[in-house]
Amino acid sequence: MTPGIQRACLWSGPVFIAVFFGGILAAGWLPPPEANMSADEIAEMYRSNTDGIRTGALLIGLSSFFQGVWIALMSRQLRRIEGDRPLFTYTQLAAGGAGIMVVIVPAFTFAAAAYAPERDPEITAAFHSLGILCMVGIGWPAILQCVSVGVATLGDKRERPLFPRWFGYANLWVAFAFLPGPFIIYFHTGAFAWNGFATFWIPANVFGVWFALWFVMLRRAIEDEAAEDAMAELSDVEFQVQRG
Repeated sequence: MTPGIQRACLWSGPVFIAVFFGGILAAGWLPPPEANMSADEIAEMYRSNTDGIRTGALLIGLSSFFQGVWIALMSRQLRRIEGDRPLFTYTQLAAGGAGIMVVIVPAFTFAAAAYAPERDPEITAAFHSLGILCMVGIGWPAILQCVSVGVATLGDKRERPLFPRWFGYANLWVAFAFLPGPFIIYFHTGAFAWNGFATFWIPANVFGVWFALWFVMLRRAIEDEAAEDAMAELSDVEFQVQRG
């Protein structure tokens, strides 16, 4: 993969974020709706903003396209650490693939709920809860990604490591910050509800910082690889000249 293609793929990350949160804003769900809303309240929300929620579902689903490119680029650079034994590279890639489903499944459930908002409120509420629980609460793929990157980074013993060691520790810290998310299944109010401080606001802000760090690290890694390739080509030319 050429540096030019990798530079283009790098921008799939910001596009993913923009499209995903564009969908959330279109649906009017930033912050997420209260977790203790009644079925009738949820049904009314879908009836009063049907097209906004449909558009939001469409954009959330579309964002997974760019998410997939971003995850592939992460794995491409991470493999430079592990070489021909890419255990944690493949683990990160598999976890990232599962993370794509955490975006796609909510998109379809929100779309299903908004497809016929006049139906029984209990059905609409069930679809809505499934989507929010999946999108906010299934943090295990992201946690596995962070642990894989952290372990791989800290295990890079080369003279010039791909990523600094602090980036490895940062990924492990992010994994820890994501841990409260899955516990939203026990709460309807308070800090651990799906719109709570511990399970939404902290992970959302940590994710923003994590994403920004990844963007900087990937851009630097791509440029370093391009410089290495240029030096290798120059060495080949010099070798050919000497032979000639």
